[in-house]
Amino acid sequence: MRVVEIRAFGGAEVLEDAERPLPEPGPGAVRIRMRAAGFNPVDYKWRQGLISPQLPVVLGRELAGVVDAVGEGVQAFRPGDEVFAWAGAGSSNGAYAEAVCVPAALVASKPAALSFAQAAAIPIAGMTAWVAVVERAQVRAGDAVLVAGGAGGVGSTAVPLLRHLGAAPLLVTAGSDASAAHLRDLGVDPHEVLRYDRTKDLAAEVHERTGGYGVAAAFDFVGGAMKRLCFDAVAADGSVVSIVEEPAEFPLDLWDETTSPLVTRSASFHFVQLGAAAHLGPPARLPAYGERLARLASLYESGALPPPLVEVVGPLAAHTARSAHARLEDGHVRGKLVLALNR
Repeated sequence: MRVVEIRAFGGAEVLEDAERPLPEPGPGAVRIRMRAAGFNPVDYKWRQGLISPQLPVVLGRELAGVVDAVGEGVQAFRPGDEVFAWAGAGSSNGAYAEAVCVPAALVASKPAALSFAQAAAIPIAGMTAWVAVVERAQVRAGDAVLVAGGAGGVGSTAVPLLRHLGAAPLLVTAGSDASAAHLRDLGVDPHEVLRYDRTKDLAAEVHERTGGYGVAAAFDFVGGAMKRLCFDAVAADGSVVSIVEEPAEFPLDLWDETTSPLVTRSASFHFVQLGAAAHLGPPARLPAYGERLARLASLYESGALPPPLVEVVGPLAAHTARSAHARLEDGHVRGKLVLALNR
């Protein structure tokens, strides 16, 4: 089968076309013939060697396609089923490939209302948003919420999910007219879009919009100054949830009893690393991934969540992956970039 793999760490040029044997599904796994695969920032971090897999490796961790073989003990899926999946722990290879074997616990039926390209854009961003919003912050109707980075891949799922849950006010940052327009397309009230390129003191703006109390939950999908904004904007007993790591010199001491919002406001901080439970937890934790995908699928089917914004950047080929990686590293990608296989 055709794949795009890396044999050394480095720039986008290390992504190469290659051939590999077609994998066979073991017990509890299904083989999926790829129709589309998503690109994510974690992909180029793996490519750079910041996260060091054993080489050579096929990158890509989210996909949509058709089941064409099942392993022993699999009852939930059969050949011909249209599915989407997270190619995480126990998968035969990454998603930059014509086929991949994935534990059935990491798979769900593809929403019929979505294309393969749209479905392939959901697993990582969708599950990350779900864990952040529903499982960690436990947002409820009427909660004031701040989202830093609502126009990106995770934010583009988190924002409509928060609207569905009834968060109000739902304040979302934007740094350009294009990002602001994308947020309006996601249903954000224009008056609740906070322009960090125009407003000098966003934290003061957030507190003014919330009666001086701050937000019950602040989501950091950008990092840096936006993470600091989330800490400055969180209310007493509120939650800050982030998906972005910071350097050791990040200018905030979370343990300082006089300045840390975790202390002064009795706030909580959560970091979402989607693969942690799959790689470090017991096998009994794996079904949670497929269950999250199924919950998201039902929301897309019902129209509670709008179809994800996707851009098909090309077919399964090294030049497609190189282009997508370069754009992700450059930043300011709205929605998700995907590759598509025509069958």
